[in-house]
Amino acid sequence: METVSTVRTAAVVGLGAAGTELARRLAGAGIRTIGVEPDPEAAARARRACAAHPIEVTAELSAVAAADLVLEAVPEPEPTKRAVLAAIAGHRRADVPVVTTALSTPVGELADAAGGPLLALRFVRADRLDAAEVARPPHTPDEAVQLVQQTLTAAGTTLHEVPDRPGSLAPGLLLGLLNQAAWMCHQGYVEAEPLETAVRLGCGWSEGPLAVLAAIGHRTAADILYGLQRRLGDRYAPAPLLSGPPLVPGHGAGDPAPGAPTEGATAAASGTAPETAAGTATATATAPPRTVAVIGSGTMATGIAEVFLRAGLRTLLVARTEAKAVAAREAVEFGLLRIGWSDEQVATALERWSGHTELAAAADADLVVEAVVEDLAVKRETFAALGALCRPGTVLATTTSALPVAACAAASDRPRDVLGLHFFNPAATMDLVELVRTEHTGPAALATARAALAAAGKVAVECGDRTGFVVNALLFPYLNDALTALADPGIRPALLDTVMKSVGGQPLGPTRLLDVVGADVALQVQRLLHEGSGRPELAPADLLHRLVDRGYLGRKSAGRGVRALLTEEARAGVG
Repeated sequence: METVSTVRTAAVVGLGAAGTELARRLAGAGIRTIGVEPDPEAAARARRACAAHPIEVTAELSAVAAADLVLEAVPEPEPTKRAVLAAIAGHRRADVPVVTTALSTPVGELADAAGGPLLALRFVRADRLDAAEVARPPHTPDEAVQLVQQTLTAAGTTLHEVPDRPGSLAPGLLLGLLNQAAWMCHQGYVEAEPLETAVRLGCGWSEGPLAVLAAIGHRTAADILYGLQRRLGDRYAPAPLLSGPPLVPGHGAGDPAPGAPTEGATAAASGTAPETAAGTATATATAPPRTVAVIGSGTMATGIAEVFLRAGLRTLLVARTEAKAVAAREAVEFGLLRIGWSDEQVATALERWSGHTELAAAADADLVVEAVVEDLAVKRETFAALGALCRPGTVLATTTSALPVAACAAASDRPRDVLGLHFFNPAATMDLVELVRTEHTGPAALATARAALAAAGKVAVECGDRTGFVVNALLFPYLNDALTALADPGIRPALLDTVMKSVGGQPLGPTRLLDVVGADVALQVQRLLHEGSGRPELAPADLLHRLVDRGYLGRKSAGRGVRALLTEEARAGVG
């Protein structure tokens, strides 16, 4: 092959959102850019978008003959990609590399249609092309790869070379999560705006999943998901919402779909939300509880106690031993000092504090929050005792992150008073609380819980009682899929974390996040999700089992986590 050392002219075939952004970047880098688009409206939009760095727009595919590099950015379905690549092959100069944006189809399966050097450029959304993944089939000349890297780097896109697989890395992992979020909404489990809030606050995202889907474009996302469904199974079946208009106002203008806004979208646009079982209800005039009792003395229990003490509520904590009760008080006191409270403020707050070792101390509380070990038998025993002990109308809440709230409610023998308050760790600083309602939870209990959370400055997202609730039901399958991807010898934790942050826009890579959460917690939640759904794709990854079996739990095991285990296994010749 004659080495092409410099791209003076590039051609972009297809001027939708992705093609237009690629053309804009190439032209901005000083490269003569030809855009090929037969649709007059799309061509006009591209000209407007590239006004600062004009591109040459034509409807004739023969224009690619002038290019040193051709980028194909037509819609996703494989037959469309294959036909366009074959047509490009009939016009491009010999050995000029072609870059396809195919995501659901491995680039190796399209190489025959291209008739020459072919690479794939993969990304999550076209409006954020500062980073992308690049894959090449076997026998792709290094010169072609270097040319593409050199050109796109000059255009402001950082490239990460990844193995050639359906969905690539960051795009496929994130689309799985985004699609499940859309299914949650479609099934009526949670409304659009509470869903967005839960993921933003619970996962540290700058935008919620529905906003990201709207930015990708519903039609584009559905096309990719259909392709992944054909290759990887029905877990990627697109949610019906992707055939309708975006549920998040202000997004998706570039990928419209017919149909009127839903009631939830209209309410969100007006700043109000209808009071339904699945969403965040309107504010009530219910006063916050005067006394809150927290059952337990671990990190979560003391964090929750600090939350309510900071809110000005009388707070008592019930521990198993006097020493644990004293340690809990010290932890709460330290937490108050850590946020900058003066000694006088802390002393005043602690006048509303009391520590106990007998459950009977909670008898007069208005709200009792159970935060004992995540074991259903222990929780049911605690709720049976509380149900008999507390006066009628006292709200009994469990902090479980995945166990059925209804099982605790049944044990209490007063299910109207029982709900879930899933705080996120660290409870004192994380704003989100999932307020979980069973089919028997009464309106008075919900109103009291809302008032307590409002007084504490927490953001309540209301949802139904099913395994994982909102955040964990989305987050842990994503982490599980990430661990499964590491079975590919070409994917190492450092690469996976890098592309998830750089291309996927995540605040933390999945292996680092798993080390923070703890592999033991992840395995427990993933098992519950698998057992509760019966879906084979939710079975815990083999690597997750190995991490727990060998004690590589992450931060809680002196930093021994995913990377350490895989390094040790590689040295031992395992896998």
